[in-house]
Amino acid sequence: MTIKFFAYLRDDTRTKETSVEKADTVDDLLRKLCDIYGPKLHRRFFQQGELSREIIILVNGRHIEHLNGVMTSLEPHDEISIFPTVAGG
Repeated sequence: MTIKFFAYLRDDTRTKETSVEKADTVDDLLRKLCDIYGPKLHRRFFQQGELSREIIILVNGRHIEHLNGVMTSLEPHDEISIFPTVAGG
């Protein structure tokens, strides 16, 4: 699956886009990304064990709030976009 990062998340990961071979859910994917990119990304993604309110995640263009949240199932062909809530233009 393809993961696209936006705004300062690109600085944190040093990339605009990456791929992950397999992740069953959004939560699984986020944890794998944290393993790859380190504790700073973990702090951006999670607060008190929950998904941070400062992160917006789209799966194939749909906000995970309108799907199954972090438990949204993922398929190998999915495109995931991860944004901070505030990204200047």
